[in-house]
Amino acid sequence: MTKIKRILTLIICVAILASATVIGTSTASASGSGAGLVSWAYRAYNEHWKYVWGGASVGSVDCSGLIYSYAGGERVTESMIAASPESGSISSIPRIHGLGLYQYGHVGVYVGGGMGIDARDEISNVCLDSISNKSWTQWFKISGVSYPTSGWQEVAGQYYYYEDGQYIVNTSRTIDGVTYSFGSDGASNKTPSNMSSTADSSSSNKKHKKKKTAWQLGDSGSQVTKIQKRLKELGFYNGDITGYFGTDTQKAYKAFQTAAGVVVDGICGKTDRDILYSDNAPVYVAPTTVAKKKTTTKKQSTKKTTTKTKKQEKVISVGDYSKDVTSIQNQLIKLNYLEKGNATGYFGEDTEQAIKDFQDYNEITVTGSVDSATKKALFSKNAVANPEAKTEEKTEDNNEEKQLATFTFKDATEEPTTIAEPISTTDETTNKSVVLESNQLASKALAGVTSSESFEQVTPITNESSSQLIKWLCVVIAVMGSVFVLVTINEKKKARRRRRMRHARRMR
Repeated sequence: MTKIKRILTLIICVAILASATVIGTSTASASGSGAGLVSWAYRAYNEHWKYVWGGASVGSVDCSGLIYSYAGGERVTESMIAASPESGSISSIPRIHGLGLYQYGHVGVYVGGGMGIDARDEISNVCLDSISNKSWTQWFKISGVSYPTSGWQEVAGQYYYYEDGQYIVNTSRTIDGVTYSFGSDGASNKTPSNMSSTADSSSSNKKHKKKKTAWQLGDSGSQVTKIQKRLKELGFYNGDITGYFGTDTQKAYKAFQTAAGVVVDGICGKTDRDILYSDNAPVYVAPTTVAKKKTTTKKQSTKKTTTKTKKQEKVISVGDYSKDVTSIQNQLIKLNYLEKGNATGYFGEDTEQAIKDFQDYNEITVTGSVDSATKKALFSKNAVANPEAKTEEKTEDNNEEKQLATFTFKDATEEPTTIAEPISTTDETTNKSVVLESNQLASKALAGVTSSESFEQVTPITNESSSQLIKWLCVVIAVMGSVFVLVTINEKKKARRRRRMRHARRMR
């Protein structure tokens, strides 16, 4: 009987460890295509799926659950970015359907044409919105999801043509003798007869390609990469070399055109390009100020100093993205105006509100932007911390202490106090050893579960894991039932044995 008890104890401990494994799993092998993910996102939007925190099934999703329910893979937003094979600044997002959109603690799906779909919150649910209306900071390719490089691609009922890894816009192509036009959104004006066909390499098409003499916003390719490198050499461009002509590249090229004395339109034409690659190309020079002439020399020097100070003063506000913003956010976190983990480097609405609160409590004109006065006060020793945050923290600490006081765990090694009939010395010793051994094993199992990484991030239980959990519960119930039956039978045998012994004593 002692051996049976020990075996059953080991089975129970293994079942506890197995439960931690079943509940803790939160990733699956990623698969799917960018076009498929866009169709899935549109389905969620058109069917009015609800936002449910932890949801990852049809009709109920959260932001990462929208992607996970289609493609699998990582379940946590930060893990999605970490696993991504390629990513970049949102200002340089390429024309690829099904890219991931990221801001701190939130993700969405890029559906093309400057639009994105995301499961936002309990009020808005699944939204279709311009990516410029949301504070996205990065785009990323989702690990395990395939993206097209060339040829036709059907996306949400529309047809697009990919070249060099991006769908083409504002142009036309002759494919299998049929000329197709592609608008600013990239959608074809006709349904292709053969999805596997490619653009004709005829003489007329070659001539069309040779006429490409200008590059502008939205273009991509090796020529754009070359332009970005040259602008960087001259000091006009300080962004990443992406091969995509985005807003940052356009801004840098306009600055070059201003310095070169040509028409400022942000388009890299033949004349501009000749100047750009020449030995006499202008180099970026930081802007300087010239004060108005005054009759008095002292007044003139004073005006110059004042003008320089005003123009050189850098104001950081909504939309900026830099290391300075990160340092400001870290200081706001230190002073309890901003929550931890929000030092993203992007000056969004939360940072603006935190700056306004800081300015209010430190008796500075409330603007929501960081000028020299605000920055000086923010990093000074006399900066006033958020007084409301301290009160909230104390209240939360008190609530946590009360909860801990009312919800405590018993020591796993504590021996249970039970009332039972007297038994023999041998049975008592055996039972104590079994109880001690089972308690030690249970302690190890609980320690393993507590230290498991699965509790670092609470993840929803999917349909697959739910069925596994139900099976595990059935096994545990069966084992516990067997233990109960065996213990009951054993106790009845002991009771009969004691009655026989009493009866034998009386007969004597």
